[in-house]
Amino acid sequence: MIEMIANIFGAIIRVIYNLTQDNYALSIILFTILAKTLLFPLSLKQMKSSKEMQKVKPKYDEIIKKYKNDKTKQGEEITKLYSEHKINPLGGCLPILIQLPLILGMFYIVNQPLTYVIQLPKDEIEIYTKQLLNKEEVSKTEMNTSEIVIANNNKLIDMNFIGLNLGHKPSDVFSSKDENNTNPLSLIIPILSVLFSIYQIKQMQNSTEMTDEQKQMQKSMSLMMPILSGFIAYTMPLALGIYWLISSMYQIAQQSVISKLIEEHKKDDVNFLLDSDKGGKK
Repeated sequence: MIEMIANIFGAIIRVIYNLTQDNYALSIILFTILAKTLLFPLSLKQMKSSKEMQKVKPKYDEIIKKYKNDKTKQGEEITKLYSEHKINPLGGCLPILIQLPLILGMFYIVNQPLTYVIQLPKDEIEIYTKQLLNKEEVSKTEMNTSEIVIANNNKLIDMNFIGLNLGHKPSDVFSSKDENNTNPLSLIIPILSVLFSIYQIKQMQNSTEMTDEQKQMQKSMSLMMPILSGFIAYTMPLALGIYWLISSMYQIAQQSVISKLIEEHKKDDVNFLLDSDKGGKK
């Protein structure tokens, strides 16, 4: 399934790669923006669901208080309340669940750019791998894990991005066996990934009033997401870190736009009510 996703993403990135005149870094960035734009309706739906949760919170608190000694009845009434208002209390987890296959698909692509980006035939990759490893026979795994080195050594892909090599891993900076001489500045990517992840979570918490379940989920996310962001950006090729970082930045911008739209809608509702009230007095 992940390979299928990687093939689809790879085909899209290949088109962008051709349109940008073989600019690998720009292709990753534009693909990230495209993917997040397509997921915008999902983010909007999530925000609307959160706002709906705010509306029913008084009833929710009333149920919690009324059936505090009967957890079964409490659960039934809460489920009924959510059902009546068409609310999915776990809707906030959906964007995270969708990101998992996205990130796994991108993991395949950045580790095998010859296969998924420039779509080099397998027999050519095999020849390059044999030359690299100085072996007469190579396995599929050896071919897959050698693609970044082959792309760099033979200049098949220009992986330069503001002085950083997108095929390098920030974790190699502290490795005594770093033959690539990884630029120490590459550590900026995982650091920024953690910081933007923390800001994104704080932004979500400040934009909505949450129920106890949502607060518990947000508490878990507050710990899990920054750690996951930093781990991915630190241990994986920089291309994946750039994808994750741009993704977080774009989602922060999306969240700001959505919050503004919802606030303007609320103001319009208030103005409408005031105008109606004046009309009634007349």
